[in-house]
Amino acid sequence: MWVRIPPSPLYALIFMSRKLFYKISKLKPKYKKIFLRIFEFKIEKTKLLLPQEIKKSFSQFEKQEIFILRNKILKQETHFNIQRGKRKEPPKENNLNNFYDPFCDPLKNTPFDNWGRLENKFAITASNLAKSSKNHSLVIFKEHNLEKVNLKDIENVFKLANLWLNKFNDKFKIIIWNFGFRAGASIYHPHLQIFSLNEMPLKIKDLFDKFDNYKNIFNSDYLKDYFLLTKFLKLGEEYKNIKISLNLTPIKDKEIIFWGDNFDKKIKNISYIVYSYLKSLSQEDFNLFLFINNNSFLGFLVSRGNKNKLNSDIGSLELYAFSVVGFDLIDFSRIFFTRLKELKH
Repeated sequence: MWVRIPPSPLYALIFMSRKLFYKISKLKPKYKKIFLRIFEFKIEKTKLLLPQEIKKSFSQFEKQEIFILRNKILKQETHFNIQRGKRKEPPKENNLNNFYDPFCDPLKNTPFDNWGRLENKFAITASNLAKSSKNHSLVIFKEHNLEKVNLKDIENVFKLANLWLNKFNDKFKIIIWNFGFRAGASIYHPHLQIFSLNEMPLKIKDLFDKFDNYKNIFNSDYLKDYFLLTKFLKLGEEYKNIKISLNLTPIKDKEIIFWGDNFDKKIKNISYIVYSYLKSLSQEDFNLFLFINNNSFLGFLVSRGNKNKLNSDIGSLELYAFSVVGFDLIDFSRIFFTRLKELKH
């Protein structure tokens, strides 16, 4: 049964230990209206029996609660179970010195666009060897080790990406950063992929169509409402005219969304957000997706789990049904926005 947030004190007491849902129960009428417009949720309780041999080691798994949150507008569904983050998973040996890395000497080992390369002190472009689109290239960090990548590196890599993108008259631009094998990177060396497109990809078009439908139905802007809600829940903040929110229905762990206008002038500020996010992770691979249209931008950052884990973080459920995650939105929000405030000073 989907919960409709009755305002009773008993409800607040029931959810006292579940930080996010306790905050939801305390929403003021203005924000409650937005929440109910966008979301629905329920809680499922389950029990399991353990053999005596493992009862002591895994007793915390005997009783579990699964928090299910649905975004009715975007048709997204996420199942939160904090116990999933406590599972023992197989580690792997990551000897990065043994991995093939043509990006350490890109002039010799990578192709280039038919008009040449772009380069600055921090990065160099290369044409993608196996393209996903006509105008699809790379921006390769000159710093090989992510742990040594700093704010200047990220800012100047984005600036070089923007120079490349501005060489085309296409309407749509995409910047992605897949870091680590769990995040889909084939080479461990930090690098961006950049796309200049004539047509909006259908998945992105579907997202913007849903924003338009929301406006037509409720006479209100979806992202504006979403930010108001997450800011009240302390899951969103504005940083130098860029709105940042944690995704309440994340595709995987620790997903944040950020958006704004004047991409050309906001590259430094976007770099602060990305750098703060990286500093909030712990030995984790990640994905960045940044969509730019008429100099307005919409970005996503998501963790793909510990890089030393052997197993994938995505299975059949995530591919075809709903996302399953095992992290605390409130805890990560505190970590990320604290990092961002530290950089601001």
